[in-house]
Amino acid sequence: MANSKVETQVTWSAASSVTVSSATVVWSDAFAFNADDMEAELQVNVETTGTAATGDVCTVYVAYSTGDILGDSGNDFATPEHSEFAMQLDTYASNTPGEDPACRSTPLRVAPTACKIGLSCPLSGTRSMTVRARIATARSA
Repeated sequence: MANSKVETQVTWSAASSVTVSSATVVWSDAFAFNADDMEAELQVNVETTGTAATGDVCTVYVAYSTGDILGDSGNDFATPEHSEFAMQLDTYASNTPGEDPACRSTPLRVAPTACKIGLSCPLSGTRSMTVRARIATARSA
């Protein structure tokens, strides 16, 4: 049995990146896990527009779905306040850790049927952050 790796760009309204400039959580399009996925890894890249300052962070959340729990068709995802914290990226270089751009990976659970990635970027000024993400899965063939 051969294994393969599949990389998928996370999208926001079909775009490969999103610009965020508030503490309001912005949710990605849904990512569906394949039944043959054995492992998954989320990688997030965040870049501050202009010069980053203290407080310029991006908090990443994951909302999982195990299917249609409400019985009304489609995936039902964890509600925003009950989604899982995945990571926080700090783009202010004087902090440790802190660098602009910032990039980090974290494992995802593959037992759920799907997930969405949530971003909150409460910047300390009038800047914004451009965020990109990918999900890589190890799949049995």
